[in-house]
Amino acid sequence: MKKFITVGLGILSLTCAPTYQAHATTLADALILAYQTNPNLKAARSGLRATDEVVRQAKGDLHPTVSGALSSGGVANRNTYVNSPSNTAAVVTNIPIYAGGKKLNTIDKARYNVLTARENLRLSEQDILLQTVTAYMDVRLNSRKVQLSQNSLRVLREEVRAARERFEVGEVTRTDVSQAESRFASAQSNLQIAKAAYSRSQTIYTAIVGSAPKDLRTPPKTPKLPASAAAAESIAVAKHPSIIAAQFVIKAAQKDVEIAKGSKLPTVSAFVQGKFARGDIGDKSAKTLTYGLDVEQIIYAGGKLNSVQRQRLAALDQAKSNLQLAAVNTRQRVNAAFATWHASKSTISARQKQVRAARIAFEGTTEEAKLGARTTLDALNAEQELLSARTDLVTSIRDEYVNAYTVLSAMGLLTVEHLGLGISSYDPDVNYAKVTGRQSIKIKRLNILDKLQKRRGN
Repeated sequence: MKKFITVGLGILSLTCAPTYQAHATTLADALILAYQTNPNLKAARSGLRATDEVVRQAKGDLHPTVSGALSSGGVANRNTYVNSPSNTAAVVTNIPIYAGGKKLNTIDKARYNVLTARENLRLSEQDILLQTVTAYMDVRLNSRKVQLSQNSLRVLREEVRAARERFEVGEVTRTDVSQAESRFASAQSNLQIAKAAYSRSQTIYTAIVGSAPKDLRTPPKTPKLPASAAAAESIAVAKHPSIIAAQFVIKAAQKDVEIAKGSKLPTVSAFVQGKFARGDIGDKSAKTLTYGLDVEQIIYAGGKLNSVQRQRLAALDQAKSNLQLAAVNTRQRVNAAFATWHASKSTISARQKQVRAARIAFEGTTEEAKLGARTTLDALNAEQELLSARTDLVTSIRDEYVNAYTVLSAMGLLTVEHLGLGISSYDPDVNYAKVTGRQSIKIKRLNILDKLQKRRGN
C-alpha cells in the first residue's frame, strides 16, 4: 500500500537548522519553518516533556525515602532561666514493600499517558502542516486575484476611454458611457477587496510559518494518493493519531481500574530510624535505632472504594466508546476529504475550458463592439465573464491542492517523514530517556479497535 502514497517534497537539499531561512520561498521551506518554529507545536512539545516527568515521579514511589531532622533548644520557666541546651539529630528511612500493585500500575498508566500525549503531538503537527499548506496556497491565490483585478481595471479604464470617444462622435449614448464608468468603479472596489484579502492571508501565513511570505514559488505536484476512498480509509484506521491515541487512553483506563482494585489490598512498608541526642542533663548523649514493619489495611470506608472502582470501570467503557467514535469520525473525514478532492480535481479541466471560451468571447465581442455590431454592455459583460472564469480557475487550482493535503492529513500521513522534507523530526524518546533512563517505551501491537469491532459484528 505504501507505494501509492510516497511523496517527494524533499527533492531540495534542506537543512535541519532551526533558522532554516529568513523567508520561505517554496512550500517545503514553509513547512520546515512552521514545523520548527510554530509556537503551538513548541507548546505541545513542552507539554509532552512535562508528561514524561510523571513517569519519573511514579517510578520514584518504588524507591525508599530518606529524611533527616535536626533540632536544638533549651528549657526555661517563669521564675528562672535554665540553660540546658538539647541537640537532636534523626534520620528516618521508609522502604515500600507491597502496595497491592498500585504503584506498578501507576507507572504503567503514566507510560500510556505519555504515548497518548505523543499521538496528540502528532495530531498537532499534522494540523499545523495542513494550515501551512492552506496559508501558502491562500497567499498565492489572493496574490493572483489582485493581479486579475488590476488587469481588469486596466481593461475597463480603456473601455471607459473608448466609450467616451465614441460618445463624442455619436456612436454610443450617454447610457453606454455610464455603464462603462459604473463597471470601472465596481472594479476599483473589487481591487480593494482583493488587496484586503491578500493582506489577511499574509497575516495568517506569518502567524503560522513564522516569517512573512515573499515571492512564493509554484508548489510541486500534489502528493500521490490512493486510488480509492476505501484504500485511504484502510490506511487511516491503522495510522491516524486520534485512533492510536484513543487506544492508549483505554490502556491507561484499564490501569486505573487495577489501581482502584489495589486500593482494597493492604500496604506493607519497613522503616528504620536512627536518632542521636546530646546536651541533656549531665551533658550525656544518647543513640537509638528503631526499626519495624508497618501494615495498613482499610477495613471500612463508607463504600468509597467500591464507588471509585465503579467509576473507573465506567471511565473505561467511555474510553472504549470514544475509540469507536474516533474510528467513525476518521472514516467520515477520509471519505469526505477524498470526495471533495476528487471533485475539485475534476473541476480544473472544466474551468480551463471555460477560460478559453470566455477569452475568445471577450476578444470577439470587443472587436464587434468597435464595429458597432455589439453594445458597450455586451463588451463589459464579456470582460466580466472572462474575469470570473479566470478567478474560478485559480480558485479551483488552490482548492485541488489543499484538498489533496487534507486527504493526506485525514489518513494520518501528513508528517515530516512522509513528505520527505529532509529534516529530522522531533524525537520524543530523547527527553524520555533523559528523564526515565529508558531509551523508549516498548509496546505490543494495538488491536483494541479490531476486538471492539468484532464484538459489534462490524
